[in-house]
Amino acid sequence: MAILSVKNLSSIKLKLNYGVDLNGKAVVKSKTFPNVKADATDDSIFEVANALVKLQEHSLVDVIRVDNTSLSA
Repeated sequence: MAILSVKNLSSIKLKLNYGVDLNGKAVVKSKTFPNVKADATDDSIFEVANALVKLQEHSLVDVIRVDNTSLSA
């Protein structure tokens, strides 16, 4: 039986540095931006992520692309 794979919308998750807590441990929080086209290139997603970071108060730690795929028989 062949499985059909259909790419759904992706999302961008930005991990941001919020400083350190009282124990000196780094505080990293994330913000997710949904509804990214599944065929968007990694380069374009990274450019958008950097543009979004400029609007944030905190510095960037990591950019994560979250892809979603539906599987059916």
